[in-house]
Amino acid sequence: MKSFKCFISLLCFLPFALVQAQTVDEVVRQYQTALVDLETLHCQVVQLDTFVGGTVWQHAGELTMMRNTADSLFGFRFKASKDVGDEALYDGLSEFQINHVKQTYELNANPQYYITGSPGGQLVVPELMNYQDPEVSPELIVEETVYVLLYTYPDIEEYDVRKREKKLYLDKSSFLPVKVIRRQESLGKKQVLTRTITALQINREEDQGAFQKDFLSSYKMVTEDLEEDIHLDLLNTQVEDFRLTAFTGGELSTRPTGTKLLLLDFWEVWCGPCVQSLPKVQALADKYGKEGLAVIGVLMDPKSQDSAERLLDLKGISFPQALGDKKLREYFRIFAIPQYVLIDQDGLIQQVFQGYDKEMEKVIGKLLAMEK
Repeated sequence: MKSFKCFISLLCFLPFALVQAQTVDEVVRQYQTALVDLETLHCQVVQLDTFVGGTVWQHAGELTMMRNTADSLFGFRFKASKDVGDEALYDGLSEFQINHVKQTYELNANPQYYITGSPGGQLVVPELMNYQDPEVSPELIVEETVYVLLYTYPDIEEYDVRKREKKLYLDKSSFLPVKVIRRQESLGKKQVLTRTITALQINREEDQGAFQKDFLSSYKMVTEDLEEDIHLDLLNTQVEDFRLTAFTGGELSTRPTGTKLLLLDFWEVWCGPCVQSLPKVQALADKYGKEGLAVIGVLMDPKSQDSAERLLDLKGISFPQALGDKKLREYFRIFAIPQYVLIDQDGLIQQVFQGYDKEMEKVIGKLLAMEK
């Protein structure tokens, strides 16, 4: 009887031992093999993102992907529909943002990698179709139902981004992803982006037709408003005197005081283009400050002030900073960031730029010359 019990125990232990015997190279190889067999997939995706300022996004939706080896951008097509009503479709040539409620769509004839940041595109999980980290050697963590590949990446000293890692959860049966978690510390604050995949179905015949654009025949194509149209009624009007709370205490005004020209820089710490443009704005402040240009940075997320201060010190940014709010966002029509507003010494709004534009320096020089 005793030997029988030992035999049973050995049988129970054996599958666990075999699982443990998997090496990281073997798991990666089986994952890559599973990807090769994929032509199409359909699944449910839950998005849970926690940003450095404490903002949390949680959405769910459906994702369809189809391999497209001729596509140099992603290597696949995708259609992603989010629960808030946004749908993104990329057919390998163009991207469409579709609103089924309004029966409209926007066409992007020259899509770039950033389209996965659109509301619908945020559900795209590239790891479901292609191996993403051929240059990184992961660690293997074995859990009860999944293998976890842990990838760690170098710090980005320039932007104080540290502890960068990705956890890729692979189903032990299919070796396909069931969850992807990306973590990092930006300016001392944690940012976590999670995608959870369920109801995964592969190589279904019906997904071959998922990229038919039937909506083109009945939906209306719309275009984004041009920047000058968005802010047209603000130009040459007297700016409202908003009293902004400065980082250093006290108040700053949106009306020039004792200066010929005021440049407002609306930004956020999580916005890559905003951060990349800060040194350029500092250069404008340094170059034209003696000629009468004043610059105020306006942080649109007050909860991230401590992270912003850390970033400004790191980048050597010295022009004054203040906190924005909802009223300011609505008044200046801040629909995209960074946004820049030029106000002359009489308080008239002269120009609004969405995104940093080299033309801005020419306009500054011209306006300063007119004020002499």
